[in-house]
Amino acid sequence: MGEETMPHTGAVTDGAGNGAGSSWVKGFHGTVGGLTLKESPFASVREIALSRRSTGFGRIDALTELPRRPGWVTPTGANGAVHAGIGVGDAGSEADSVLGGISGSESTGQARQELPNVGSGESLAAFLDRRLADAPYLYLPNRGRAYAITKRLIDLIGATVLLVVGAPVMIVLAILIRLDSPGPAIFRQTRVTRGGRTFTFFKFRTMYVDARERFPELYQYHLSADLRDTTYYKLADDPRNTKVGRWLRRTTLDELPNLFNVLLGDLSLVGPRPDLPELVVFYRPEELACLFTKAGLTGLAQVAGRSFLTIRERLTLDMRYVAQQTLMLDLRILWRTVIVVVLGRGAF
Repeated sequence: MGEETMPHTGAVTDGAGNGAGSSWVKGFHGTVGGLTLKESPFASVREIALSRRSTGFGRIDALTELPRRPGWVTPTGANGAVHAGIGVGDAGSEADSVLGGISGSESTGQARQELPNVGSGESLAAFLDRRLADAPYLYLPNRGRAYAITKRLIDLIGATVLLVVGAPVMIVLAILIRLDSPGPAIFRQTRVTRGGRTFTFFKFRTMYVDARERFPELYQYHLSADLRDTTYYKLADDPRNTKVGRWLRRTTLDELPNLFNVLLGDLSLVGPRPDLPELVVFYRPEELACLFTKAGLTGLAQVAGRSFLTIRERLTLDMRYVAQQTLMLDLRILWRTVIVVVLGRGAF
């Protein structure tokens, strides 16, 4: 991904480029260093980052600024955009055998070093601990208890109200999806949230049920370091989308079932969007800080460009949110989300 350029986050290294396990790691909401780690009751940087303390604030206009971007170009194959599901490299690599659905790696050696060793029973949390030790810098989240309690209350009230109001709409949408193409109306998928915990993610189905069989090349996940500036999670011309599915994506109505995840505690209304385990394993060590806070229904990246953002840009903004999150920032993001959804910016 390129190095973070925003000065507001306060994330630094020790000046020698050493990893998190041996150097001072500083985030907007707290600091932790090698000696602190050894003397603390926590076993890893991940556990420290998931503890509760400190607060802060950040200006949303500064946080969403991407100075290197000349303008918005709709990501399509014709424009040179690459889908994250199109694998690069040799099929049948260790990446493919360790986690089904991944193919290709920058090198076989790198795949052996970075991917979870399923054969030895390595969990995703253990994988995160191992990779975080190599991070040149890490952003630490807001761990204040008052912030956590208030945010959870807003999540519960907001999700409940939206589900009650949106229930009739959701019933109609479910019927339209079933009439448009065979298959269930609700799509379920495994995603990753705070601390590396996986959960079942709910949304309305927007693709053909046999999309994996029709387009297997779009499920060979690989985040190539040299293609991150042209690699996207979604393309405007994705052939897997159904007719109703394309409309649901443009209106963002496909994400209404996410509200059930908010009630269950898997998601917050605001936070980094939850990613697939198959993609998380390709994050750089410093990018794993996105998992220090609960994933969200919307977030900084969603109000700064949504699907117009490359993978590099989205992770950059998610890391900024981790370092700057406050109640005021969350409320501003929620308000801007309403505007973005109404205008349909970056939705496809």
